[in-house]
Amino acid sequence: MPTSSMSTRGADISNTLLGAGIYDLVDAARLIRRQPETVARWTQGPKPLHAVNPSGYFSFLDVVSLHVISELRQRGVSLGDVRRGGEYLTSQLDTCYPYAHRRLGTVGRAFFGKLGAWYDIGKRGQGAFETMIHEALQPIEYGSNELAAVWRPAAGVSINPLIQTGSPCIDGTRVPTRVVAEMAAAGDPTADIAVDFALDISQVKAALDYEQVA
Repeated sequence: MPTSSMSTRGADISNTLLGAGIYDLVDAARLIRRQPETVARWTQGPKPLHAVNPSGYFSFLDVVSLHVISELRQRGVSLGDVRRGGEYLTSQLDTCYPYAHRRLGTVGRAFFGKLGAWYDIGKRGQGAFETMIHEALQPIEYGSNELAAVWRPAAGVSINPLIQTGSPCIDGTRVPTRVVAEMAAAGDPTADIAVDFALDISQVKAALDYEQVA
């Protein structure tokens, strides 16, 4: 990306890390269910897929961006094509967080045809690409600035950078899923945990299911 974009990104990050989620490499990798080494390759070096704060910490928008990149990679989009798509989106959306932007799903159609190689029309077609993008964006709720505000990585679980410093919580509450899992591991019955936090049994089970996979 151009130097001007990178300097803008530095300002964006400074604002984002204030009063929002802050994650280290291991946290970010755990949230997107990738190995830390993979996340490091995507975010470090002279030409990262998604550059992060030089301090090594990740903002909520960084994590959401990496989640979308991860989804695209799982669906067979090459690293080179992800990079070219990101560069095009950055210029078109005037943002340093193109993969965390609400308009990714619609602008994607433009760079789909413009870049050509970003996704091979001859293999699956434009409709398949648009479906892929929308599937990746479906768990994300956007704010008034059109950037990701809440991410629901699993049923009944949400991540909001303004709640519990961005820790995964039972959706609609301030109860971290990790706290629920720790209580269950210590021997607390599911019903007792539900009573302690005024939750339904289904909410406790959703937290446990998420932590077991994560």
